[in-house]
Amino acid sequence: MSPVVGRFVVILLVSLLSQSICLAQNTLGLVTTKNIQEARQQGDLDLADKLAEQYLQSALEQGNRTEQGRAWMAMAANAMERNTYPLAQERLQQALAIFQEQGERKLLADAYRQMGRSYRYQSNYQPALDYVYLAMQIYQQLQDKAAISDAHSNIGVILEKMGQYQEAILAHQKALELFHELNDAEGIATTIFNLGDIHRVLGDHQTALDYFQDALRRDLEAGTPKEIAYSHNKLAYQYSTLGNFELAREHIEKAIRLFEQIQAPRDLDWAMTTLARLELESGNLSSARQILEGVIQRARENLYLSLLVDAYRMAAEVALKQEDSAGALTYIDAGVIQARENVERHDEALLESLRVQAHLQQDAMKEAFQALERQKQLDDALLDEKRMSTIATVQAQTENIRREQQIELLKKEQALQQAKLEQQRLSRNLWITGLLACFIILFMFYKRISQRRLNANLTREVARQTDQLQKQNAELERAYLKMEAISLTDKLTGLNNRRFLESHIEADMEHCRRLYQDWHTGKAERPHNADLVVFLLDMDNFKGLNDQHGHLAGDAVLKQLSQRMEQVFRHSDFLVRWGGEEFVAVARFISRSDARQLAERLRQTIQDGPFALGNGQTQQQTASIGYVCYPLDVETDGRATWQTLMGLADTCLYAAKQSGRNQWIGIESLRQEPGNLQTLQTQSLPQWYAQGRVELGCSLTDPEQIQWSNP
Repeated sequence: MSPVVGRFVVILLVSLLSQSICLAQNTLGLVTTKNIQEARQQGDLDLADKLAEQYLQSALEQGNRTEQGRAWMAMAANAMERNTYPLAQERLQQALAIFQEQGERKLLADAYRQMGRSYRYQSNYQPALDYVYLAMQIYQQLQDKAAISDAHSNIGVILEKMGQYQEAILAHQKALELFHELNDAEGIATTIFNLGDIHRVLGDHQTALDYFQDALRRDLEAGTPKEIAYSHNKLAYQYSTLGNFELAREHIEKAIRLFEQIQAPRDLDWAMTTLARLELESGNLSSARQILEGVIQRARENLYLSLLVDAYRMAAEVALKQEDSAGALTYIDAGVIQARENVERHDEALLESLRVQAHLQQDAMKEAFQALERQKQLDDALLDEKRMSTIATVQAQTENIRREQQIELLKKEQALQQAKLEQQRLSRNLWITGLLACFIILFMFYKRISQRRLNANLTREVARQTDQLQKQNAELERAYLKMEAISLTDKLTGLNNRRFLESHIEADMEHCRRLYQDWHTGKAERPHNADLVVFLLDMDNFKGLNDQHGHLAGDAVLKQLSQRMEQVFRHSDFLVRWGGEEFVAVARFISRSDARQLAERLRQTIQDGPFALGNGQTQQQTASIGYVCYPLDVETDGRATWQTLMGLADTCLYAAKQSGRNQWIGIESLRQEPGNLQTLQTQSLPQWYAQGRVELGCSLTDPEQIQWSNP
């Protein structure tokens, strides 16, 4: 072979080798950006995993560390799609280590943001927020507006899940401002969608509807099928909530068709739960249950674990509507197990509340009370977690602001240092020429004046930043207090809720005990207006009203009932929505002799005026009332518990129901406090009344007509 031919062969081989390397790199990039993502979006996760493993293997063979990190991120995204979040977090840790090693700051921030999402999907919101803030700091240093706006949007979603709605709205508004600057139509639509979801959670359904309609219009302009389907799904939910079932069905059918077209099976099943909710609200219980059974089966097969919990809960609601309490308990048991595995305490508490209703349908009072106790424990734990997460969030936000200030101060210090170096250079050159001495002196004098001016500007800027930080801390404190108020208030009626009453009643009972104890020990005269009277009220035939006129009419009646109760009781009394159509009123520090008059006023106020149902319809309503006075026996130092009082009031309410409804029955004195509430409810009270140990008040003309048990 001649030297010329040899050189030609070498050149040809090198060229072919280069083309092969480029082809391999292009194929690698293609798998990353297209094949894996498309397979994942189409629901073919087995193919997505196979492509990601091939991509990782190619990156390892080439020794390309950055592409190895990208491969780990793709594999983490696949794991998140399967709801296997611990595995996703392990793979993201691999990617984080590589990006830190390679100094890939943008990819490092992207991995932090993805890690935040994985914790968010696990309902572990505090670490989720911490990771997104880490990503935000890098994006701000890189001045990447698109990534910053997306981080604000993520922060808003996490804060919403934590119940910090005001701060969530502020984060979304900041994201919306940046998306407008970037002219990002898809980002604008997503943010408007998120704002609508917050208003939906807060119960402002009309505002939420307006936001979702705006989001749908923007999604249609952008032409993104998946986002269009999401908006149709939310609109269907809102119209169903507002009772417009025709429009709700129109939107949910469009959402289902789109999810089928883009082959998004998990999103399709989310939409099917909305369809089931529509069938439930429309009264088509069998259809709703059939839809949910299919969702449950597919969620089990595909490990859609969060969706599975929601489907179990909704199926239990349907079963309760069908009065199939045994079936409801089966769904509830499965849902509680799955919620615990998912660490979703809020859903577990909701399932326990449904368990209470199921046991009440079975007249299993003991089991219902036990379920109620578990629900209360979960609610208390959630409240403590929200308080701690609120404090941690404030600290994280404050730390983020402090770091931003440190970055700004560092820039200014660098500018000052540069000025000092320039001054030193001029000073070192001063000896070179005497001819420029005067000029240099004047120049240095000018520099000193500028330095003082700059220092003054810096002082003012630090003061301004400090003042702004104090204002933000004050706003966060106000947001925390508002969240605390919301957590103690019933959204529908505006009255206090059960948590509020259980947090305050013990103090009143203790004060009442001390007043009577001072009288018993001779320290004071017999107290006046020192009694508590606990009224338990339940609307008569309320289920029939809901079945005939719909839940919106029922909600309207409950709101008007709360207003009528406010006409009867004082501002200092406790008015509480206990649950469903049950209300509690505690008349504080009155004479028990006034209890009958209050009970009759309450009964007449409810009975006398018709209730507006909407659309010009009205209906007369009545209520049954049970009450109990505290202390039960003023002559002894008894220590009845709050649970005992509620059990006695509930017994009286049940007797009022069985004795013809639209009645009131109350215990005004009980000479021996019960040791066992369950025994008292079923056996002891009529016997004690016959023995003259119980003083009753009732609206019946003949107390002997009271029906203490179900015939």
